[in-house]
Amino acid sequence: MKTASIYGAFNARWLSPEDVARSFIPTLPFKSLVRHQNSLLMGPRGCGKTTLLKMLTRPAQRVWLKERAPNEPAWSDYRSPDFEAIYIPSDVRWGAELRSVEKELEGFPIAAERVQRASIAICSLIEASKAFQGIIEESNESAEDVCKALIRHLELGSTIPSFREIRLRLLQWMELIQSGLIKRDADTVRHILDSIPASLTAHSISAVTKACKVFDEYVSSKSQSRWALCFDELEIAPEWLQRELLASLRSFDQQFLFKLTWSPILPRHLMPQQEKLHDYAPIKMWHTGATDARSFCSEFATRFLRDRLGDHTLNPRDVFGPSPFAQEDSDAVGAYRPGSPEWHAMVQLASIDTSFREYLEKRNISPSNPATDSVALRDESLRKVKPIVLAREAHLKEAGSTIKRRSRKVPPLYYGDDAVYAMSEGNPRLLAGLLNELLDIERRRSAKNAPMIPRLSQSRVLYAASLRMLTTVRSYPFKGGPRKFPLSLLVSRLGNFQRGELIGSEFKPDPVGSFFVDADVRPEIMEEIAKGLLIGAFVNMGTQEDDFAPSVMGSRIRLSYVLSPAFQLLFRNFREMRLSTALRMAPWHQTSLFKAAE
Repeated sequence: MKTASIYGAFNARWLSPEDVARSFIPTLPFKSLVRHQNSLLMGPRGCGKTTLLKMLTRPAQRVWLKERAPNEPAWSDYRSPDFEAIYIPSDVRWGAELRSVEKELEGFPIAAERVQRASIAICSLIEASKAFQGIIEESNESAEDVCKALIRHLELGSTIPSFREIRLRLLQWMELIQSGLIKRDADTVRHILDSIPASLTAHSISAVTKACKVFDEYVSSKSQSRWALCFDELEIAPEWLQRELLASLRSFDQQFLFKLTWSPILPRHLMPQQEKLHDYAPIKMWHTGATDARSFCSEFATRFLRDRLGDHTLNPRDVFGPSPFAQEDSDAVGAYRPGSPEWHAMVQLASIDTSFREYLEKRNISPSNPATDSVALRDESLRKVKPIVLAREAHLKEAGSTIKRRSRKVPPLYYGDDAVYAMSEGNPRLLAGLLNELLDIERRRSAKNAPMIPRLSQSRVLYAASLRMLTTVRSYPFKGGPRKFPLSLLVSRLGNFQRGELIGSEFKPDPVGSFFVDADVRPEIMEEIAKGLLIGAFVNMGTQEDDFAPSVMGSRIRLSYVLSPAFQLLFRNFREMRLSTALRMAPWHQTSLFKAAE
């Protein structure tokens, strides 16, 4: 039976700050975010950016300090913010609204932008009023005096002095604007915009910063001296808002900090003057390797399983068992020795795969007894290739004098706690979804030491999740045209190319697993890669100099591990190849993917 707990529906956008705090698991990015500095929180959708921003707010901190921190001594070094945070969600309607307004007010672009400015300012003031109300409720200050001041200085007109009435007044103005748009009357819309306070159609933060300053003048007991304006999902906001907020990172009132979210690529085209580390601190919210997020995933999964199953002794290894690809077997007694599972897999593969047999013989290792007493030789020649051996042994079959791929019937290969963690990429929303699906199937132990959920059942669930991610990629909006192609085609070609590297006719101890986006790749492809990074189809591995790539070109990328079962790949990065080279080697029939020769 599916749970209705806060762990079950882990999209923080729809959770209150209090519920976010009740399910929060501290991470290193949060330590950076609470610092007294402007921050650019970067990562793909669903990676936990909203969770971290909401954790900065007073309601979330109240729950954390009273309910969670006293019972979690291991997290005592995660300090609370020393500023008052106002969480301001971006609304996908802002972008759609502007396009609609521009269409309705064709010929009046200034009026169209003013409509959107008013919408954003009103949203910011509503969120600020909630923060103000929370502070007042914990102090001895007069809410009425503060509300009267806000009504007067924000020019709200005849409004009852309460935070509730202030919010209702702001919503009333928004309704008037929407009504004018529905009438498709540009004169009416301009009249409404001219009648509301000028601060609502001025700079994007004029109204909210003015409100904060008024509040500070009337509330002397506020414990924090600075405000943090936390704009979420800025990557989906209109470009003018992006430019104004990013410009504010460089020079603005020292009373305010900015905590902004963005996709995995630095928006250098929107912030040419801002200097990283001087004006803002970028914070990475994704993981380049399969084990990088293991600690977080294990903690999250443990709490999730215990909450869902009502057994506070369970751990993920009990439920899922170990993954055959786990990297923790280097010190295991008997690993890679005659009779071990690894040994049997290598003997079996060597019996059908001539190229693997030659690989062993070149290293003076017997194909019929691939074992060695040399630790260095074992680690370099056997342990290193174990995942590749398992993949090839599972997916290949002997066919006369050659080997062929087996049918696409799902082999029991993608299972175990580490496989679940790797496929989630440390993304809490995706991890919660995978855990829920796995727990919805039958739970039974086939043997004493077997996992609670059978391995084959796990493989089927994870394979289905991988196919759904492919469907998401294929359904992502695409504007066709000459020399254009969809993200889905790029993902498919790279996935099939990597599969050929891994389980093709020749055994490769270090197959291609990531791609360097070089200057020979056309701009249209780079645009698709940027989309893939945002939705989690690709993972940005940074540049040679930095984890934070200033553009797609020059960065190193890989396919997300959630796609591994669909393409029969491993949870490894392996070696890098120039993307233009990989695309030349992968057959393309409809269009060239490279710049025209100069």
